[in-house]
This record gives sequence, C-alpha cells and structure tokens, in this order.
Amino acid sequence: MRETEPLYITRSKQICREMGMDPNELARPKRFLTEEKIEMKRKEYSEILSVVSYFSNKLASSLEAPILITISDAEGYLLEITGNELIKSTVEELGIKIGGLFATEDTGTNVISLALEQGHPVSVIGEEHYHKYLFEIACYGAPFFYKDESSLLGSVCIMTPIMFRNPLMLNMLSQTVETIERELLLRKQNRQLNILNQILINRTRNGIMITNEKGIITEFNEFAEELSNHSRSSVLGKCIYDLMLTGSYFKRVLEGEEKFENEELKFTADDGSQIVCLFDIQPIYENNKLIGAFGQYRDITDRYAMEEKIKEAEKDALAGRIAAGIAHEIRNPLTTVRGYLQFLQKETDDSISELFSGLLIPEIDRANKIISDFLRISKPSRTKFESIPVNQLVTDYIYKFLKSESFLYNVDVDIEIEPSAQNLEILCSREELLQVFINLFQNSLHAKRDVPLKINIQAIRVDSSVQFIFSDNGKGISSAALTHIFEPFYSTKDEGTGLGLAVSRKIIESHGGSMHASSDGSGTKFMIEIPYAQQ
Repeated sequence: MRETEPLYITRSKQICREMGMDPNELARPKRFLTEEKIEMKRKEYSEILSVVSYFSNKLASSLEAPILITISDAEGYLLEITGNELIKSTVEELGIKIGGLFATEDTGTNVISLALEQGHPVSVIGEEHYHKYLFEIACYGAPFFYKDESSLLGSVCIMTPIMFRNPLMLNMLSQTVETIERELLLRKQNRQLNILNQILINRTRNGIMITNEKGIITEFNEFAEELSNHSRSSVLGKCIYDLMLTGSYFKRVLEGEEKFENEELKFTADDGSQIVCLFDIQPIYENNKLIGAFGQYRDITDRYAMEEKIKEAEKDALAGRIAAGIAHEIRNPLTTVRGYLQFLQKETDDSISELFSGLLIPEIDRANKIISDFLRISKPSRTKFESIPVNQLVTDYIYKFLKSESFLYNVDVDIEIEPSAQNLEILCSREELLQVFINLFQNSLHAKRDVPLKINIQAIRVDSSVQFIFSDNGKGISSAALTHIFEPFYSTKDEGTGLGLAVSRKIIESHGGSMHASSDGSGTKFMIEIPYAQQ
C-alpha cells in the first residue's frame, strides 16, 4: 500500500459515501448493453479490439501472476475480457461481464472509471477500494487514445490477487498501451494514406494495380508500367492471371481472400538491368463483400544493391583475413630460411656463397614480394570521402534507409540530433557509414526480446568529434562476450560470420574515429566518434 492515497481515489471514495453506498455490500454493474448493441459496438471497435487484444495477450503471457484483463470503450462499457482460469470464479461473483458499465455511481471506486476520468495510468490496490470485498485485489488501468487528436478510445485494465501486486505491472501496462496507441495511429494513418493514394494514384512512386473481383485490371499507374514493362493500354480490361509475374498472387487473393506483404519480386528493365521490388497485395471489400484486389510495388533496387555490396565487402574482408593468415604462415619459414642462408654464406667457399647471394636469397626475396603484392590486391580499395553535414547524413540517408527496414520487422526507430551537432560536417563515405549502421541494426534484430524492439540513434557534439550513439532494448551482450565482439570471426550467432562488427570498427577507424560498446540487461549501446571538419 502507498503511504499517501492519491487524491483521485480519496475523491472517488467521498462520492461513494455521499451516495450512501455500503462498503460491506457487493456493488455490481447496474447498466448493460443489449446483445444487439454489444455486437454493434464490437463491430465498431473490431480493429481496435484486435490490436488491443493482441498486445494485451502478449502482456498476459509475460506475467506469471493470475490476472484478468478487461478492455472497455470510452464510456466504460466492457467489450473484451480475458483472464487466468484461477480468477474466473471471482470475476463471475463480481458481476464482471461483457456489456457491463463500470461507473463510480454503480460500482464504487474502480480502476476502469478512474483511468478514463484521469486520462493517465492509475492503480487501486487493496484497501484503496471503497468496498471491502475488493480489499484482496490489486487493479491497474490505463486509458488509450488516438494520439494525433487526443481522442479517448477506451481503457485496458488488469486485476490480480493482492498477493501478486507489483508496481512494475503499471509500468508494463503503460508501455503496452503506448505500443497499442502507436499501432492504432499507424493503422489509422495507413487508412488515410489509402484514401490519398486513390486521389493521387498516378503521382505516387509506387507501382499500383487494381482489379475487380474477377481479376480484370481496372487501374494500372505509370510507375507500374515502368516496373513491369507493360503499357497501361495493353493491360486494362485484361485478366491479370495470365499477364504478369503477379498474376498468381492476385488469383490467391481473389479466390482465397489471402493477403501478402513484402514479397520480393524481380523484373528486367528495357535496358537489361534488374529491378527489385517488394510487393504487397490485399483484397478490397465493400460492405463486407469482396469487390477486387489492390496490389502495389515498392522499388528497393538501391537497397538491394547496397546489401549486395555489403555482402561483397564482408567477403573481401574475409578474403583479406585469410590471405593475411596464409601470408603469415609462409613468410615465417621463408624468413627463417633466409636468415640461415645469410649465416651459412659466411661459412662456405666462394662458389657456394655466390650461389646463396646470387640465386637463393634473391629468389626468397622475390617470393616475399609476390606475397606482398597478393596482400595488396586482396585489400579493399580506398574509398573517396566527402564532406557531409551530420543532420543530412543521419536524417536523409541513415534514418531513411533504416526506417524502411523498420516497417519490415516492426521496429520502432527514433533519432535525436543535438542542435549543436546538426550543421557540423564530417569527412566520410556515406556508403561505408551506412554499412556500419546496417550491421548494428541487424545485430539488434538478432537480439530482439518478446517486447517490441526499439532503436534510438543520437548524434551529439563531444569536444572535436561527433558521437553517434546507437542503442536498443534487446537482450544485451554478456560481459564475457563483450570483450570479443570486435574480433574477426567471433560470433554468438550460429549463422554469423563474426565479421560485421570487426568490419564496422575498421570502417570507423579508417575515418579517424573510434567505436566502443556497452551492454546490460536492458539492451546494448554502441558509441561511435568521428572527428568533424574544422570550419
């Protein structure tokens, strides 16, 4: 129990007393929606309920305590109830069921109405309830909104026996609600974008195709023409099943009402170059009736080419390491032989000495030169650097690339650039620095926990350098592994090459900078410092 009772709980109890409620009696909900209204309300909230239920169930699975989770609308009517079987009987005794209204005047001090009234996460623990039969229960609740318009949508609340109370439950619930709000906002924005796409369909840089329910093409924009090598006039009114690479996808969507996202497709352009796209397709409904399908291409050719360059760079690094190892093993005995020849040259007659100095030692030197030349060839060529403002590098290049990746893997990527660092310029290779951040992003994906992955990139001014801080909320790296992560071929992943971080540090060092890491149970942080150009 808290030492000081929150004012909103004190006021709620005062209302209960003024209304003449008996704290010894059971106060159940008195107002309920009809079955018809429940169905209408759940239909209205269908998308919201699917999102909230998904994340609430993930929260429930992460907690070991027996809990009940309720989802209400903005008025306090219960729309969804999930819970551990151990407390189902308690739920029935309290009269908690779908369609019931939780209001202070009916049920006394309760976490649902308080969360909705206060507009922020609240908890009501044990004797903080007005009615004594709730003294053995701990409740936590949080409202959720459409963030863009501060529109209250409802509440998510947790009930558990008081022996399982834990202040962290409110924190976990708050974090879950933040995730719910971001997902709801994203879905809302996606709906708005779909409407906007219908208006600006021929101005978008996505290739868009629309068919009716029979697969007949009804819309085909200019970018789709560029990507597919089919003109709009040649495909309109034709069945898409027989015309294009995407025909099989449209058939499965229209006949089986399936949905596809991020399918990788490759086209050959008129000039023979390869175009790589991600393809999304979904059915179109009107009044729950399938009326067609909507498909769109997103050109990722540049990103695909960059990934291939990164793979090649890692192969080059591996080849260089192998070459260096082989050279080391060959050079050692050659050096030994050369040393003995020089020693023996003094102990032999002139004819043998001339053989040593005129033939054997020069041949050994020639072998050493061949090895040196081989090493020089195996090393990557020096990249041309350019002067780039920090803000442009992070916002227009690194963040833009990682943001597209984050949608594919449901990752929350955020950037923070200190005002004093925004206009500083660093002499660098954009492609090489992007490779560093891609390597770090991929490491974060492998370290993802059950909670949504969050990545933060900061840029701050530190003395005569710009420090980039890449942090995540993943599993972290053990202290034993942390001392080895920059070593070539060291990896904690079964499929890892152990080159990513070694190559990343080498790139940073080639920029005159340094790279370090720290980690704990809450995630991992990489600190990269690169000198900025003096004005």
